[in-house]
Amino acid sequence: MFDQIFHSGGGYVLDFSDRTMAEWFEENFDIQIFQQRFQVEGASKGKTLRGFVEVAEPRLVAQILRVLWAYRCGLDGYVEPDPAKEERLKAWLEQFTNELENASALDLDDAFKDFSRDTTLRKLRASIAADLVAEKPDVALDRVHTYCVKRFRDLLASRNQAVDAKTPLDAIFGAYGKALRDEGAVSEFALPTLRVQHKLFDGLNQARNKRSFAHDNELLDISEAQFIIDCVLASLAFIERIEASRQSPAADPDDEIPF
Repeated sequence: MFDQIFHSGGGYVLDFSDRTMAEWFEENFDIQIFQQRFQVEGASKGKTLRGFVEVAEPRLVAQILRVLWAYRCGLDGYVEPDPAKEERLKAWLEQFTNELENASALDLDDAFKDFSRDTTLRKLRASIAADLVAEKPDVALDRVHTYCVKRFRDLLASRNQAVDAKTPLDAIFGAYGKALRDEGAVSEFALPTLRVQHKLFDGLNQARNKRSFAHDNELLDISEAQFIIDCVLASLAFIERIEASRQSPAADPDDEIPF
């Protein structure tokens, strides 16, 4: 079905030459499509496209396939002459792209919360999500840092702890971690890991200052930026679970069944 839609059998893809396919992906999505990691099956246009579908972030693949479908529908000679068959291909692609979106490994909603009425927060979250889905963790790094600063300041404010505007991220997280320790919000087994998170946010702070678009810097290597982002996402998701537990009302002992 995929090859029928994009005429990608025999190594071809629609009306693309190698040059025009490379230009289309770069101009529309800033992606170097003919990179080695997409050529797991071979270097032809068709095999490269199928390799991209196999290994790229699923939500990015879904986004691109929908745009590629629209491109296909604007070409002469590529739409099926039988309307019923064309509709079946369209329905198949819609189902496939929906499944790709549901298969995404990025649990962004667990880590990035709409926690305040700050009008910039929603735009910040959307911008981070767009770059992470587009596999640009190096570009997203400085905004992930901004989100973390906002979130930990908010969490400290909810505990009536003010934070100076010039306080760096690692120090803000240090104050938050101390609050969790003093509250007994984490067990003795999790406390050492929480202390490690202080180093993580110090690393994020350093990467933001020296290897992100926050300043005129050379960007961090993509694999290293992704590693930092993955660690930050896991840490934020854990913290959100702690906060959700903290805000849940405690059970009333009088309501317990006295067995």
